[in-house]
Amino acid sequence: MGSDTSILKGLENKPEAAKQYWQELFQEILDCTPVYAHIWQPGDIVFWDNSQVMHTGMPYNPNKYKRITLRVAVMANS
Repeated sequence: MGSDTSILKGLENKPEAAKQYWQELFQEILDCTPVYAHIWQPGDIVFWDNSQVMHTGMPYNPNKYKRITLRVAVMANS
């Protein structure tokens, strides 16, 4: 949840305080935001708009499951 490598100005020497800030911020956002959790089935494809979502992957066993990840970008033609 959140990055613990992003340090806020003024908290450069307080990494634990910066980490706590990010955790609290993300929790506040998640508390008022719909959450979608996908239950994967073979053959599923999921699309999302990276500019509109916070997302995270879940750990998986690469020796047991094959995963193909592709990125597609769509740009306005104007």
